[in-house]
Parts: sequence; C-alpha cells; structure tokens
Amino acid sequence: MRTPFTALCLLLLAYAALPAAEDPAAQAYARGEYAESVRLWEERAARDGVTSGLLAALGNAEWRLGHKARAVLCWERALLIDPTDPVALAGIRHAQNAGGAKRPPSNWLEDYASLLPSGAWTLVAAAAFWMAVAALLVPRVTGRRTGPWSNASLLIGLTAFALSLPGIWGAYARSDRAVVRRAETPLRLTPTAEGESVGSFEEGDMVRAGRRLNGHVRVRASDGRTGWVRAGEIEAVETFALPARAGTENP
Repeated sequence: MRTPFTALCLLLLAYAALPAAEDPAAQAYARGEYAESVRLWEERAARDGVTSGLLAALGNAEWRLGHKARAVLCWERALLIDPTDPVALAGIRHAQNAGGAKRPPSNWLEDYASLLPSGAWTLVAAAAFWMAVAALLVPRVTGRRTGPWSNASLLIGLTAFALSLPGIWGAYARSDRAVVRRAETPLRLTPTAEGESVGSFEEGDMVRAGRRLNGHVRVRASDGRTGWVRAGEIEAVETFALPARAGTENP
C-alpha cells in the first residue's frame, strides 16, 4: 500500500508531465526550476486570472521551494474554485501528513458547502427563489390556471432554495479560516507585542480568525487554544487572489 507521500509524488509527476509539451511553467517545474515556474504561473494569473489548476500547480512549486504557507494557501484557494481538484486535495493531505501542517476540523455545514465552488450556493439560492416566485406569480398575472408545470417549478424552486441555505451558512462559517505565514509565530495571551506567549504556530498551520484589536487578530488553533497573533502573521483563505509573497508583510 502506497504511503500518502508516494501517492502525492505520483500525482505531481502526472500533473507536471501532461501539459509540459505546451506549458513553459510546467516544463520549468519538470526540470526542477521551481522559482521560474512560480514566476511564469504568476504572470499567467495576472494576465488570464486564476484557475483551480493554476493555483494547485503553483502550490506544488511553492512547496518544493519550502514556502509552506503559500503552498497551503494556493491549494486551499484552488479548492474554493473546484472542490474536487485532485492535485490540491493531494497537496493538502501531504501538508497535513508529511508536512505537519495543522488544519482545524470542519463541521458538517462546511463539508456541505464544499460540495460546490465558493459563491455557487448564493447563485443557486437566487435562481431557486426567483423560480418559485415566477411559478406563483405568472399564472396570476396571465390569468391562467395553475398547471402541472407551475406546480413542478414551485416545488423544484422551494426545494433547491431550502437545500442551498445550509450551503450558504457553511460557506459563511468557513470564511474565518486563515493560514499562519511564518514559522514559530507566537500565540499571545493579550493583543500586544509584550503579551505572554502561550504557544506557537508553524508555517502553514491553519487557524480560525476572529476580531481584530491593536494590530492583532484573535485566533483559535486546531487543538482549541485561543489567543492573539499579529495581523500580518496570518492570511485569510477565502479569496481568489494569489497569496502574498513569502517574506513580505501581509496587510
């Protein structure tokens, strides 16, 4: 039985080999020129926008460069676009198993929200709502009797709307996720630079971020510990932008 690390390597090699004939960034990755592949993929993202495949590939290269936080952010954001992306899923598993990155457990609402890309549940709810409204109003406006198609549209609209509500709530519940950007980031008891340290995080660990105070953010770790970290030491997951560069301050 293959180890998670072996499975990940096979996935990465397969991913790098498929587009190599036409993708300069993938060619650079296959040659081991990871910094060059990062530069090329970033240029493509700036030109054409991000996709789940691009973010997953960028995460692979950043991991090879030792930029754990940026890699985890790329993989997590790839899953916002495509929750089934195999490269991003393998990367997250590898970061947790072989890389030691900690990830807070998700609840059933967040797992439910992950069945569709980020933002899709809101679109489903809006479409379902107006389908139900149209099924109710069109027969009255036109003066026609309610027929089987109107009843079916109303039932489908109400059902889809009800099913979309947990997805919307789950997407909101997971929006507080953030990734620690630096190794040995102290978890402080108070939101001050002199606050007593009650633990530390490693680069790539994920936390739940709460309110801000005095340039700090209150966070909850995967093991339930709570405290404060400087705002620039974490970066939120829920966005489609490229992660901040390693070694720079996160605004």
